[in-house]
Amino acid sequence: NKVTRQEIAVMLLRALKAVMPAINTTAEFKTKFQDEGQIANWALEAVRFMNSHDIIRGTEVGGVSYILPLGNTTREQAISLVLRIYNTFTGL
Repeated sequence: NKVTRQEIAVMLLRALKAVMPAINTTAEFKTKFQDEGQIANWALEAVRFMNSHDIIRGTEVGGVSYILPLGNTTREQAISLVLRIYNTFTGL
């Protein structure tokens, strides 16, 4: 099945919490996204966290940033996200 960007953010944050139970997931967006209001309430914490740590960076079109929370995640994007998490949180 296809996985949206907000769904993968939640799945990855849950995996991170499983291996790092004491991790602080309180975060704010680093980027102002035009479509931030489309993020579901159940995914907001995860998307904020992933953006604050440069795991999910969004897409820029014409100088405007979008997170595209309902867009599908490609295999390549999923691999990049896992690699960014590994590089960011290894050794903490």
